[in-house]
Amino acid sequence: MKRFHRGAALVIAMLLAALAAVVAMSVARGQQQWLAQTSHRSEQVQAQSLALAGVQWARQVLFDDAGRGTLDYIGEPWSIPLPPTPIENGFIQGAIVDAQGLLNVNDLGRDGPTGASARSRFELLFDRIGASRRTLDAIADWIDTDRQPRDDGAEDGWYAAQEVPGLAANADLVRFAELAAVRGVTPAMVAGLEPFATALPSHQPLNVNTASAGVLAFAVPGLDIGSANALVASREARPFTSVGDFRARLPQSVPPFDDTSFSVSSTYFIVNVHAMQGDTHARARALLQRAQGGWPVVVWQIVE
Repeated sequence: MKRFHRGAALVIAMLLAALAAVVAMSVARGQQQWLAQTSHRSEQVQAQSLALAGVQWARQVLFDDAGRGTLDYIGEPWSIPLPPTPIENGFIQGAIVDAQGLLNVNDLGRDGPTGASARSRFELLFDRIGASRRTLDAIADWIDTDRQPRDDGAEDGWYAAQEVPGLAANADLVRFAELAAVRGVTPAMVAGLEPFATALPSHQPLNVNTASAGVLAFAVPGLDIGSANALVASREARPFTSVGDFRARLPQSVPPFDDTSFSVSSTYFIVNVHAMQGDTHARARALLQRAQGGWPVVVWQIVE
């Protein structure tokens, strides 16, 4: 009996020792995972903080630029991207884009000449990317404030009948990516439109000093892409000092147009920042509004 008890005690002691070893290994593994998670979280926070700092860098650059004059054109300091800049355990890079060098999709939902002009511009753009012009009715219905669907549009009734019910926004898009929620708009369509269009909270004139040749060809009636490329080459040597200067350099074949639809300066700018800390990446994107003589306002920003 005593021998049996001694044997049982030995087995229990061995089991306890094995259990202690397993617990110790588990604790060690948990500590390693915790340390790794903590390290990753710390790097994530630092990377996001760097990305947000990049937005502040853009605000400073645009504020300083406002003191140099009223013209905004490619070649100014704000338009020069910040290349990947090494920092401790990572890097940061960024770029500022003139949002008024792009077509404003929200103009499609506006009444009168503004809406009609936007429709003409986006019809050409849709032709360029191979998208159906009929989708423009759905986009306009999503933005305008009435509840009456256009010929090829969609209002609350259509969205409420979908598998995931919803309603038309009947308001301006805040961010261009929201366009994906509109009937008939595909991710490929959004990607095709993005180099040429954006979403601004109010109607703004197109800056002819920063618009690409493609955007100019969509925006100026009667302007072909070859002439638009020539205009871009011309402004690289000497930026347009006024809309009158821009008009004077247009081909004679271009008919008269509404001068108020164009400008040589801008208020809205898009900022893109990419930061890395360790193995963690973070990206910030923001729309800035530069008030006259004031510190640029963040209209919206996202950090990923």
